[in-house]
Amino acid sequence: MSEVLQILYHFVIGFLMAFIGLMSPGLLTMSTLNTAIDRGQKNAVKFAFGAVIPIFIQAHLALLGAGYIKSHPGIILSFSKIAVFVFMILSLIFFKQYRQRKLVLTTPRFSIRNSFLYGMFVSLINPLAIPFYFTYSTLLELNGLLTISEPYITGFVLGAILGAFTILSIYAKHAPKLLGKLQFVAKHFKLILALIMLVLAIASFINIWRH
Repeated sequence: MSEVLQILYHFVIGFLMAFIGLMSPGLLTMSTLNTAIDRGQKNAVKFAFGAVIPIFIQAHLALLGAGYIKSHPGIILSFSKIAVFVFMILSLIFFKQYRQRKLVLTTPRFSIRNSFLYGMFVSLINPLAIPFYFTYSTLLELNGLLTISEPYITGFVLGAILGAFTILSIYAKHAPKLLGKLQFVAKHFKLILALIMLVLAIASFINIWRH
């Protein structure tokens, strides 16, 4: 595969990772939704623009961390052991949330009038961004599906930015329609996340067994 196609491949991986990762109601998506309802669609799109800027830094830091693991093979086994417990716990949490069948569509409100800066701020305080990109990029790299070096890192990060902006824009532009459907979608999405975490836990366990 040529270098251009490799970069495009990493761009697509980054896009899909960010897009799918933000599909479920969370801090960024719900803040976008609230902004659209409170301030209008235009301001919600500005919020989305602001929100993707920190993702450039967050995704870069996550991939650099994954690259560090790649250059220190001894850490891989320890990471896999930790990953088994983390994914199992996450699977149980998501399954419990699915069983409860309850979702509160609220987010913290901050007195920041500029929607662009508001988006940047909410994205910066998002505690799951770096762990999310770090975990999945590491797993992809360990399975030979991601190359953590330049220019592929940049291609991945740019894809992640576009993927995040795309899904946030969908929330911004279709806020009234989404508001009534999110309860139903989120309930079943939790079950999907629980199953995905379970599969990842099994994959990590197999990786430990192979070593």
